[in-house]
This record gives sequence, C-alpha cells and structure tokens, in this order.
Amino acid sequence: MIVRLVRLKFKPEHVDTFLEFYERSRETIRHQEGCLALSLLQETGDPTAFATWSTWRSSRDLQLYRRSEFFRGFWPVVKGLLSEPATAVSYTHEHGDAVDLSAASSLSAHDTP
Repeated sequence: MIVRLVRLKFKPEHVDTFLEFYERSRETIRHQEGCLALSLLQETGDPTAFATWSTWRSSRDLQLYRRSEFFRGFWPVVKGLLSEPATAVSYTHEHGDAVDLSAASSLSAHDTP
C-alpha cells in the first residue's frame, strides 16, 4: 500500500477556483483503479496551503493514475493556480491506525482487475 502526500500552495486569489475544481474532480480521482482513499487537507494557519492524501493499492496503480488521460488534464489546471511548486512524497505503510487498512481488503468494483 502506498500513501501519497502532495503539498499545494496557491495564490490567494485562486484558492476558491482550486476548491471548486477539486470538488468537481474528486470522485473521478477516487474511482481510479487502485485508489483506496482520498482526502484534501488545509494547513492550519495558512488558508492558501493544502495537501492531498491519497492511499493506493500499489505503486503501479499510482503510476497508472499519474499517466492517465484524466491526470494529464487535471494537473496542468492545478499547477497553473499554484504560487510555488508542489511537493509530493510517497510512503509505504509500516504501522499505526492513521491509514484505514480495511479499505485494502474490501476493494470495490472499480478496483478489481
């Protein structure tokens, strides 16, 4: 299982545009093959800073998403709203309960090969 955190810092005048665009895109992202969970977080103390937290069944699934036609349209729009380059880090889950492991064992129809 892969957990991907992407930090995004927006120009203040583009925050609402991003939030609207993300809301329209969220279900499409969530229903990508192998996407087990998706959250949008807002940084405390900075209303222009956000992070996406997504959980993927495998690194392969994450890479397929990043190469998808959807992502090729989604990412340039988001990138154009940023005030600084995004930073992204992928992690494997070692232990703890912050990651819902039950999602990995109960794949929905869109996750089946």
